[in-house]
Amino acid sequence: MANQLGNSVSPINTVTNAPGTPITVGSAPTYIAITPNGTAAYVMNLNDGTVTPIDTATKTPGPPITVGKAGSGPGAIAITPNGPRPTW
Repeated sequence: MANQLGNSVSPINTVTNAPGTPITVGSAPTYIAITPNGTAAYVMNLNDGTVTPIDTATKTPGPPITVGKAGSGPGAIAITPNGPRPTW
């Protein structure tokens, strides 16, 4: 779940539907894409022009990936059909 005003995302326990401890990402996280095998999530940070990768097993964010200028996107995110990388 993207917490746009909190600059974080919260993992959701799919058994209980309860949110977990928030994971800090970039500014104004808006969209999240998850790889087909579930090992990584990519969070689009609207105000930073970045995407934050998250290891779903450890809930650890990696360094942000710059994909645009701060304040101007990216506008969307998706995972390629075979799953190795996001596209924006």
